[in-house]
Order: sequence, then structure tokens, then C-alpha cells
Amino acid sequence: MSEVILYTRNKCPLCEEVRNLITLFNVDVIEIDIETDPVLLENYMFEVPVLKIDNYELDYRSIDYFELEKRLQ
Repeated sequence: MSEVILYTRNKCPLCEEVRNLITLFNVDVIEIDIETDPVLLENYMFEVPVLKIDNYELDYRSIDYFELEKRLQ
């Protein structure tokens, strides 16, 4: 099974959309708030939500059902 990490931040409507989307797949997700880590905040400030599946990162522009289906199945 793939390791799935969701990088989010507070008050992020797109993050909520991705949370809802990923529930359609049978995967465990580790959610990390980028605001708790200065390095993550610097790296992902304008990119959240970011979904990391194994070693591949998808930013908010590339996360959709079909991309998740391809990477998670």
C-alpha cells in the first residue's frame, strides 16, 4: 500500500476538498499542517494542498479523481 501524506493549512477550502476526495479511496492518510513547521511553510505556502503519494508530489493544480485513481490503485 502506498504512503499518502496530505500537506494542509488552517482555513483552506481546497484542503477540505482534497480530504473529501481522498475518502473515496481505501487509503490511510497522514495529514500534516504546514503551519507547524517553518520549513514546510516556506516550501508549500502557496501550494497547499499537496498530496505526496510514496515519493511523488501532487499540488492542488494536479489533484483530481483520475490522478488519484491512477496513483493509488
